[in-house]
Amino acid sequence: MWFGWIVASNPLAGWWGKNKRTVYIVAAVIVVLYLFIGNNGGTKTKRVTMPKEYGSAGRELLVHAPGHPKNPIPLVLILHDDNAAAKNLDHDSGAGSVANSEDFAVAYPEAVGGLWRIDGPDSPDAQYIRDVVSFVAGRKSKIDLNQVYIWGVGEGARLAQTTVCGGAKPVFAAVGVVGQFTQEPQSPCPARAPQERVAETKWNKKVSEALWKASEPHRLPTA
Repeated sequence: MWFGWIVASNPLAGWWGKNKRTVYIVAAVIVVLYLFIGNNGGTKTKRVTMPKEYGSAGRELLVHAPGHPKNPIPLVLILHDDNAAAKNLDHDSGAGSVANSEDFAVAYPEAVGGLWRIDGPDSPDAQYIRDVVSFVAGRKSKIDLNQVYIWGVGEGARLAQTTVCGGAKPVFAAVGVVGQFTQEPQSPCPARAPQERVAETKWNKKVSEALWKASEPHRLPTA
């Protein structure tokens, strides 16, 4: 009797009896919000190293790609200018944010010593670019190989134009060129892939959005 009197007189017990359902609902909502906020930024950019089975083994790059998308997604390669860094372009371009919104993957290849070697479509740097596509598609995400795009700024744009001309796979669906040049870069193979041009000195999110809007309609025909 004494114990029963204590419980009955405890205001918290009475409150709990009346409100426990509400508490459970609120707790569930808090958990859902926590999970949503924790993932609200979407996919994050990570630095990775090319594995030993690739010709470009040991070279680094940044990858912004969901690990297990429901369906194959497009891939965009973004090449920085000489004397620059992939991490800076990742930050400034806002391409990762655009990718999260538009559902595509991004890879940022990294030049050795900050300088690209533009020695033709079969040069070591061009092969590295192709290895990046194979690596991301095979190890990092589920990629639609009919929608692989390559964008570049400055010397990165020149390398992008050159790499597209290579005979080996992958075949790029479109090229994006960013920057202002004393001598406008010309593609060695203009018929190989459509080229989108943005004449801006700074690559920001608006530039990435413009390139995506221009590139996305282009896709290779299904074999």
